[in-house]
Amino acid sequence: MKIKLNGQNASLRGLMEREGFRFPCGGKGLCGRCKVVAKELPPTERDHRFLTAEELQAGVRLACDKTIDGEIELEPLFGREENRAERMDYSDAYAVFTDYATFAGLAADGEVADSVLLPPTEISHFALRGAAQKEIVELIERHSVAKAGTMLIAAEPLRFHALTGIAEAIPEGDTVDAALFNMPADEVYLPPIKGELLGGNIPLEALGREQGEMLVAGGTVLYVGEASIHTAFIYRTKESLGVFKATVEYFLERFMPVKRSYIAPDPVMEERGGFHPVQSLIPVNAAQALGSNRVKAKLRKLSAKLETEDLVNSDCFHKYLSTFLPAE
Repeated sequence: MKIKLNGQNASLRGLMEREGFRFPCGGKGLCGRCKVVAKELPPTERDHRFLTAEELQAGVRLACDKTIDGEIELEPLFGREENRAERMDYSDAYAVFTDYATFAGLAADGEVADSVLLPPTEISHFALRGAAQKEIVELIERHSVAKAGTMLIAAEPLRFHALTGIAEAIPEGDTVDAALFNMPADEVYLPPIKGELLGGNIPLEALGREQGEMLVAGGTVLYVGEASIHTAFIYRTKESLGVFKATVEYFLERFMPVKRSYIAPDPVMEERGGFHPVQSLIPVNAAQALGSNRVKAKLRKLSAKLETEDLVNSDCFHKYLSTFLPAE
């Protein structure tokens, strides 16, 4: 259904929000879901980052970064607020914290019912707990759900420890009373965690990836092999950028992946080239895990296959590290 909008040097996002359209990530350019068909709008860098060549050719654009001057007719490919806020008798929920994004949403029957995508949450107990509570409460209130049944919580290691106080591994995963973490649900499901260096977010991101695929997701680099999933995690800062780049090159040389992907947006990977942007699988996999014991079993098997690469003792890694680190 097409709509007409009119504005003078006006934000398209602002005009659409006044018409009741809800931008999943708040218009921050994190998710690529606010698609509209508007051929007269020239594609931007953000469009090229998230949209396929076929979509661009068909006139699909993202509404979050556009400015219009005059009248425009377009076809939204995402829904108004009132269409997304139907009453739900029951739902589960998830909150997953990574170093590249915060994922929160409601799930019903193994599918994402409503979701938000936010920038990474600060590594502190109160910030993480507050974000999980706030986002889930807002979602369940919008859908008139009294309280979520099961709430999945996962995070990379530092954020997981800050939020829960749990430092040890949880090989099989665990389900506990939600009151333990003061969450708006009956119980909390913690996906499996292998060791101190791998968070429960990694199986959620890896599930469904192709064999032979190398994926870069924030500071996580992983390769899906036949028997193992090889991983490394680098906290990406200005100082650690050379270490991160050397890790990427190490994975490329060691595993020679047939598919190379990264979670968009990522300026470092865009600049490097040779990788194509993909959307995170965390929301879909979290929703499926909440609705299926079979998916939980898949996460356990996947977690058991995770292997952390020993970069410190690798000559290949140090070869690349000497290339990317500045000379003293």
